[in-house]
Amino acid sequence: MKTHHYLATSLKRIHPGWLPVLEQPAIAARLDDIDTALTARAEAQTVMYPPREAIFHALSFTAPADVKVVILGQDPYHGDGEAMGLSFSVPEGVRIPPSLRNIYKEIASDLGGGIPASGDLTHWANQGVLLLNSVLTVDADRAGSHGKLGWQAVTTALIDAVNRTNPGCVFLLWGNWARTRAEAIDTSRHLVLEAVHPSPLSAHRGFFGCKHFSESNAWLAARGKKPVEWTKIARQTQLF
Repeated sequence: MKTHHYLATSLKRIHPGWLPVLEQPAIAARLDDIDTALTARAEAQTVMYPPREAIFHALSFTAPADVKVVILGQDPYHGDGEAMGLSFSVPEGVRIPPSLRNIYKEIASDLGGGIPASGDLTHWANQGVLLLNSVLTVDADRAGSHGKLGWQAVTTALIDAVNRTNPGCVFLLWGNWARTRAEAIDTSRHLVLEAVHPSPLSAHRGFFGCKHFSESNAWLAARGKKPVEWTKIARQTQLF
């Protein structure tokens, strides 16, 4: 793989299990193009998120074959200090975004417990939950601004690697974009659960009450895998 300028720091931090995907000639060429575009933006002093060292943060925890659950997002958060390279997640101390708050509400309704005070989902990633956005970078305060850089080809290849190499995991597909991935997933080995997006605009139309978290854990346990501790968060200060 080419020595990238803008992407280099983050690429060094990924789990080696993802390298065969990123080193495929077509994907490597796409990364070269993305790197060139991001480098030009940086040289023009464009503020971008997440921090460059966190762009591939979702790939740093586990190999494709060891992923337990995939949660697909669309775009990184575009506000200052929000994006951290994990879909739906924000760093400790940052206000919990509305969609994540609705995810927490569904977990509390489904599994019991309170609404966490922290929006940092690193504890999920550490358990094998792949929190992957479709597009991995964005300009500050410009949602969707990197949608034409070519990231979708890269992230689709990453999803396909899980589909092909993983013996069995859960795909949580929320919202129209994520649900378009369903047809490519081998349902003879994987569990696919679909719902509307947890955004306040749509959550009441089928996300609330979907019980995806208990259903995911039951499916994992039935296959001898340790369930995800969805409620394992350091601080829970507000009851649902």
